[in-house]
Amino acid sequence: MRELLKLLRCEFTKLKHSKFLLIGVSGTLIVPFFVIVKAVTNYFSNPGTAITLFSLYDDAIMFLMLLFAPLVLTVLGAWTISREYTDGVLKNILVIPVSRTAFFTGKLLFFAVLTFLFMLVSWLEILVSAFLCSFFIPVTGLTILSCLFFLIKMLFGGILLCTTETPFIYLTIRTKGFVAPLTAVAVVSLVNVVLSNSGVAGFFPWSGSYLLVSRRLSGTGCPKEISISIILLMCLSGIVASLVRFKREEVE
Repeated sequence: MRELLKLLRCEFTKLKHSKFLLIGVSGTLIVPFFVIVKAVTNYFSNPGTAITLFSLYDDAIMFLMLLFAPLVLTVLGAWTISREYTDGVLKNILVIPVSRTAFFTGKLLFFAVLTFLFMLVSWLEILVSAFLCSFFIPVTGLTILSCLFFLIKMLFGGILLCTTETPFIYLTIRTKGFVAPLTAVAVVSLVNVVLSNSGVAGFFPWSGSYLLVSRRLSGTGCPKEISISIILLMCLSGIVASLVRFKREEVE
């Protein structure tokens, strides 16, 4: 446990001295901005319809889970891993008494922390935006219970995002670069859009994750147990494949 904490501290120290943390935090502003703009535009088109906190978070979760979050998190995850190879840091780290399993586990924990921070900041930004917007336009549902409810949903979404990112981590370790994981996540995002209203969306792990968070899985005809099983199987396969590949790597 002490080793993992040291590795996490080391990762955040390296991230602090780079521009990626600032880019990642700044990137979270995009979704709340578009969600609020969309809500305000709809309000002025139909003044009789009030903006609800539910609709804001519902749209935000859709954009985050299906499009924006996988792209941003894959970029951050690929960068944290590929830089160890490109900068020649990995061969120096593995000289110290840290097993490859512990090092890889530290990377996964670091990525999980980044994911939860991403979702937490997104939740807070939408809440603040809704609160500020309420001074000028009616916004319903701004209660403590509803805020906590959506916080739980966002954190649940963070868990599912972590589980569906493991294949991209494997691609990064396999290729030691950005191109393969970014190409793969771009394809996944496109498929998410295509399958968004499809009956097979629940069987596709990434769109299935969104449907689980938004509680719309039952409308696709896919049993919850099957969708969760597919997600967990893909997650475990990605972790095992990544760890096996990483242990077999010859670091030069």
